[in-house]
Amino acid sequence: MRNPSTQQILKDEECFEIIRKKLHKDSMEDFSLIAYEVIPIDEVNGFMGQYFTLKATVASPRSPLETKSINFFTKIPPPMTSPQYDFMQEYGSFKKEVALYTTVFPEVLDGLDKRCIPECFLGLEDDVIVLEDMAHNGYEMTDKFKPFDFEHCTILMKTLARFHAKSLIFERLYKKNLHDEFSHCMQETLWPLKDGRAKAMFDAAVKGIVSLIDMIPKLNEEEKDKFRAKFVDLCADHANKLLPSMKHKNVLCHGDLWANNILFKYDVDEKPLECCLVDFQLARYNPPAHDILCFLQFTTTRQLREEHGEKLFKIYHETMAESLQEAGLDIANVFPWKEFIQSIEDLRLMCITHGMLNIPIMLLDPSAASKYFSDEPELLESVLYVDRTPLICEQVKNVPRYQDRMMDAMLELYDHVAG
Repeated sequence: MRNPSTQQILKDEECFEIIRKKLHKDSMEDFSLIAYEVIPIDEVNGFMGQYFTLKATVASPRSPLETKSINFFTKIPPPMTSPQYDFMQEYGSFKKEVALYTTVFPEVLDGLDKRCIPECFLGLEDDVIVLEDMAHNGYEMTDKFKPFDFEHCTILMKTLARFHAKSLIFERLYKKNLHDEFSHCMQETLWPLKDGRAKAMFDAAVKGIVSLIDMIPKLNEEEKDKFRAKFVDLCADHANKLLPSMKHKNVLCHGDLWANNILFKYDVDEKPLECCLVDFQLARYNPPAHDILCFLQFTTTRQLREEHGEKLFKIYHETMAESLQEAGLDIANVFPWKEFIQSIEDLRLMCITHGMLNIPIMLLDPSAASKYFSDEPELLESVLYVDRTPLICEQVKNVPRYQDRMMDAMLELYDHVAG
């Protein structure tokens, strides 16, 4: 376990090898390393790791005064003093992400546009991941409080379809099941079917939403009581619903497509051109509809989902068809539209519920995120594993944009279950 306060994040020999791989990849063999440093990234943009930038300066022997800067994104597990560290150790989310980058992606995603997922230059189990720094390549994180518009959703749907298609292509061409072939990194790492911290975290999330129902101004007391009972009932079997489907085709799903895990590149008019998916610690083997619907719950408004959902599903399916065709496969045989739409309908309520359980932490105001995830681990322990009520009710009362998104999602779920 690397400790930033007492040791180097990366060893010298690791840095040399990372930079050598990058120079070779970019056909820069005539460049040599001048200097490097590892710099902490201060912002709390994620909740399951400590982030750094490895910044290297290289120069060509032919023109030593002309230097070039190369950046890498570096992630290590949370500090051992954090409640998140124990969770990660117990359920293996960091270990899984390393395995995905080092064993699954090179084999399954062969031929995928390299910009869709950052390249991995170092991955050590339970220790460190060093990736291409997509921010250095012009990609940027959006404001998580600003819901995605149709243009951003379109770019994501096309990227996601190409990513998912690789699973279907792999299984068809090699006659292998991804879940069986790579069982070491297909396990559920958010809410597995076992007791322990995961069960405690799930129960704390449910308690938080049950308390939040009392704050919905548009419902009377009888409606709130019925909604609370229905929500608890929906959650009783939720972990089972995250398992691979017995009815629908499964693919390698990202599993955590919220705003901070999707980086966009823009043109001069600030129109999104392409996107990159990052942070695969919650990846799972599920129907594609799981990623699609959860993405929409995590990042968009109910209005956009209702007005543009069908169009976005068609964009996804058409892009999937193109990707399969390039591999000599016909989508009518592999993943027909009727089968796809049926999976959307079957998973819709579960994904709305999944959104309700996850959005409260995703949309924390930066000051609250910093307070809980950086400054006060004992508070984090309480809200993650005992009861989220104090945290999310405080956010609803004091952060208008948080309140807007939460109430939008709550009322959508209510309308689905009220009948």
